[in-house]
Amino acid sequence: MMEQSIHNEQELLAAAVHGDRKAFGQLVRLYQRRAYAAAYSLVGNRDDALELSQDAFVKAFKAMKRFDLSMPFYPWLHRIIRNTSLNYLKKKKRRGESSLDHMMESGFDAHDPGHSPADSATRGELLDRIKDAMEELSPEQQEILRLRHFMELSYGEIATALNIPQGTVMSRLHGARKKLRAVMEARNQEATAV
Repeated sequence: MMEQSIHNEQELLAAAVHGDRKAFGQLVRLYQRRAYAAAYSLVGNRDDALELSQDAFVKAFKAMKRFDLSMPFYPWLHRIIRNTSLNYLKKKKRRGESSLDHMMESGFDAHDPGHSPADSATRGELLDRIKDAMEELSPEQQEILRLRHFMELSYGEIATALNIPQGTVMSRLHGARKKLRAVMEARNQEATAV
């Protein structure tokens, strides 16, 4: 099934590179949730994320002729989403609007149908604690943790998306996890001391 899916994706990509709008539309349907989640993780606002992910798909379609068919599609698309979102945030900051508040306020809205309500509540509390602790990490550390743990990209996909060597991905992830663990342990100690 997965092999067939990959095979079909290669056919869609090959057709899209040659300007096939219908094939590109199928790629959009395959990746629209991940694209939205990627944009949302950067801008923290549902409406903005929806608009930015759509803009990124338009840019991707225009750039499809330059897409290297030997490379995976999503990391390439993610770079477009990331650049589109960061440019948006820069423009918004210049206008004096605050979007980062929304980003940490609303969290990641992943749907998890496989757990009971009690499990979901526990998981939700843990995600809230992680989200709060991530505020103390650098934007670079937050981004790499989101790409690996929320969006479940492989090291290779992250390396391609961020245009850095895979070894750098691993060292940044190690540093980010270590910092996150330290922040969470410090908060736990503060909570038990009270």
